[in-house]
Amino acid sequence: MSNPNMQPRPGPLASQAVPKVQYVEDFFIYEIDASALAAGGVFNGNIQILADSDFRWTKFAGFADIAGAAQTDSGRVIPLVTVNIVDTGSGRNLMSSAVPWGAYIGSGTLPFILPVPRIFKARTNIAVTMTNYSAATTYNLRLSFIGSKIFQLG
Repeated sequence: MSNPNMQPRPGPLASQAVPKVQYVEDFFIYEIDASALAAGGVFNGNIQILADSDFRWTKFAGFADIAGAAQTDSGRVIPLVTVNIVDTGSGRNLMSSAVPWGAYIGSGTLPFILPVPRIFKARTNIAVTMTNYSAATTYNLRLSFIGSKIFQLG
């Protein structure tokens, strides 16, 4: 039985300070654009995560237009495009197969909120493949990976 009035005896590690790692987050958006993706065309692109910080991806938004035409909210273009994303740092494919744009890419005013935030390590890439499955439409596409940079202090 232990005595509650007694303090534990310091061991050899008790005097060693364990450094605490502190982080600060700052809002940031990584963007990738595919201009003039023709019917049946495929776009392959990479987003380079900057070396200064990791990136926490929390929301996903996209914008599509046809030939740069003006849009209203009620006339928003939902492209016939699938999107596949790979975290090249871990080698993980983030979906089992390419997913249609309208199934999970939100708009700037109402982005898709990821059920689990994704951390991309500094100096890695996000590989994005977009495939236009329209029979005749060419799209201009813009994807916004919304989240925060994670800076380590000290």
